[in-house]
Amino acid sequence: MSMRNSSILLGLLMMVGGGVLWFNLSKSQIEASPAPQTQVQAQSFDQNRAFLENERNTIDVVQRTGDGVVFVAVRSTPRVSSDFGFFAPFLQPQPQEGTGSGFVLDQDGLILTNYHVIEGADQITVRFHNDPKSYPARVIGRAEPLDIALIRVQAPREKLKPMPLADSDQVRVGQKAIAMGNPFGLEFTVTEGIVSAIRRNPNDGSGSGKGAFVPTVIQTDAAINPGNSGGPLLNSRGEVIGINTFIYSSAGAFGAAQSAGIGFAIPINLVKQYLADLKAGKDITAEEIVRSRPRLGVTLSLLSMAEYPENIRRQNRLPDSGLMIQQVERGSPAERAGLRPATRNVQLQLRTGQVIELGVNGDILLEADGNPINNINDLRAVLLAKKQGEAVTLKVWRDGQTREVRVVPQVIR
Repeated sequence: MSMRNSSILLGLLMMVGGGVLWFNLSKSQIEASPAPQTQVQAQSFDQNRAFLENERNTIDVVQRTGDGVVFVAVRSTPRVSSDFGFFAPFLQPQPQEGTGSGFVLDQDGLILTNYHVIEGADQITVRFHNDPKSYPARVIGRAEPLDIALIRVQAPREKLKPMPLADSDQVRVGQKAIAMGNPFGLEFTVTEGIVSAIRRNPNDGSGSGKGAFVPTVIQTDAAINPGNSGGPLLNSRGEVIGINTFIYSSAGAFGAAQSAGIGFAIPINLVKQYLADLKAGKDITAEEIVRSRPRLGVTLSLLSMAEYPENIRRQNRLPDSGLMIQQVERGSPAERAGLRPATRNVQLQLRTGQVIELGVNGDILLEADGNPINNINDLRAVLLAKKQGEAVTLKVWRDGQTREVRVVPQVIR
């Protein structure tokens, strides 16, 4: 064999040997290294770390406190009017049913809810989270002007999970808000948002009716719908800051429309003021609430100056805003401050047919501490914010001129 052929044969053998060695080395490396998919599967998945901090907080609040939220069902039978005379006993009106929410206050079975949830109820039942059984309940105390009610459920003690109450005076706009309840009868629903505002109650400026004596409300964008009424609004610590009570619809009306991201809650500190009376079985009236709060000692006109007929305002040189003082109580702060009631009145017939008397020569309250007074709730909100013995500065219209009067509100029995 020539030298040239021997060299070619040796080169071929070396190439074959190198290929075999490379293949074996590559195979051993592949077998030693797990496939990417196998490596992913081998890693443990930490669910808690996957949640955002805010999500973990919400989940924690729900798990710790959620069992304190209850489903309230009511049943009532409308009364047949006596106007039907002889036929009244034979008429059988259909029972009406409704649902709402509430939350456990203590292990004695006390539950807080809205007055309008249980209003007129002949039968009340309560259901707890993850328990299909209904337990009977009865009204203990109620306060229609505050739209709150206290009921007691007959249920096993282990079912009662009290929810802690916050100091709602410490609530700040922008903080987290969690709403719990049973919207549209869908049991145990949780929504989340923020405290959008703390504002004067826009629900009722007439001074009467459900919730008319709630001067300040907590506004939230957490979704609140019919059925959420009476349920709790909580902070990030799982404490109740308010009772969800009503919403503002996209049509611009307050009531039971669907959520438009503007819901309101009664501050829990207001409820605390009347808990003792509610537990004692009282039905708290508007008159009792007025007597329990520092006030000026005045009776104001039912209509604002803006609602006075224009010809009456013009003839008596009256402003186009403010509230007329109709009466001043003897010995009251208002009397000591020299405020004057109307001594001359005119009669006005409303569209409803009701005839009312309007003062035309009394002092007119224009502002309280710089806040315009257009309805009774405007004045209540200012007075409620006052500390014991702290004066309020009133801007008053008298005989075509404005003046400032300082008055120290007090409890008048």
